[in-house]
Amino acid sequence: MLRSVPERRESPVVDLWARSDLLKIYFRGDPVCVNVEINQRCAGGCAYCYASSTNSSTLRYDTLPAEAFVQILTRMREGFGTRVVYLYGGNQLLHPKCREMVLAAIDLGFHVLIPLAGLISRADASWLVEAYRRARARDQEVLLGIHLDTLDPAVYAQVNSSPGTLDAKIRGYQTLLDAGFPPERTYGCPTLTRQTAPTMKALMDWLYGRGARHVAIAPFRPVGLGRAEGARWEPSLSQIREVFEHRARVEGKRMLLVGSTDGRYACQSHVAVTSTGNVIPCLLLPDLPAGNIFQQDIVEIVRREKRNLLLKMPVHGPCASCVSRFTCCGCRANAHLYLGDITASDPKCFFNPTAPERCFETLPGEDAGGANEPAFPARTGAG
Repeated sequence: MLRSVPERRESPVVDLWARSDLLKIYFRGDPVCVNVEINQRCAGGCAYCYASSTNSSTLRYDTLPAEAFVQILTRMREGFGTRVVYLYGGNQLLHPKCREMVLAAIDLGFHVLIPLAGLISRADASWLVEAYRRARARDQEVLLGIHLDTLDPAVYAQVNSSPGTLDAKIRGYQTLLDAGFPPERTYGCPTLTRQTAPTMKALMDWLYGRGARHVAIAPFRPVGLGRAEGARWEPSLSQIREVFEHRARVEGKRMLLVGSTDGRYACQSHVAVTSTGNVIPCLLLPDLPAGNIFQQDIVEIVRREKRNLLLKMPVHGPCASCVSRFTCCGCRANAHLYLGDITASDPKCFFNPTAPERCFETLPGEDAGGANEPAFPARTGAG
């Protein structure tokens, strides 16, 4: 049982989406947010990286041109009234035009969210504070995520090819706060793997203790560098439940209305653009492109493929009759990546009575455990 917590807890990252102007766009059926992968280069070292980011500067499509970024935002605002942008990477701060892109987004009227790798220099912290103040003067937000998966050096070394970056990320977060960035407008964005799960609650409490009001937990998905080794990284259903229930104890029970997902609002109000220009429903679904911005206007692409891009397809199984079906449709990326069926019920949701403890083969020496019986065979590779 969850202990009693306030149902209403101020959280700028969560509360942003309740703004009436954004809800109006959502209920109109248009994209509220565009997620733009601006680069792929990163020295963070995450061994399972969704974007397959490395520290190489030789990646053919390492960087999205700043002009293309501004064009995306301009056209999405003109075509649909879109008002929120996430800048994804790689390490976005390695993009030579990152500052200019963020300031341009603010000037175009966008709320800006950046899930940072955590490697933040004093110079970067200074301009990020400048951008935040500029946005607040316009009644807009700049919200910064900090990607830390664990505070335990031994566990960090299991999931990261550059163990020394743990201290660098912790220092980077503190540098940001010391520069004057409001801690309540930062949020944690850890990836939940089987290795990090036992230390995740301690990490979350550490982030809350530094003023973060929200932790956006991302359970591992078999995509990017982790695609071929899903069994190595996949957290169990019990691990996912334990971590998300801990978050609900701090942030409020309402957070469980979307299970272990970001909820229907998020999944059905975002479109994404990769650094190669592909327009996709979600950056976790890179193999489902609807078009490319270098070949066609993004507004034309979204209008033509809106239903698929906003993941407005019928789902079947327990997700279709779940008590939370009006706030959650299950993670479509989980269904696609683990099962090969984007319309299936979410196999990694602890409210799904047919979900197995693990979707991949249990590793040697492990007990599958869990109360749920698998409704489908264990997978040996990604869908």
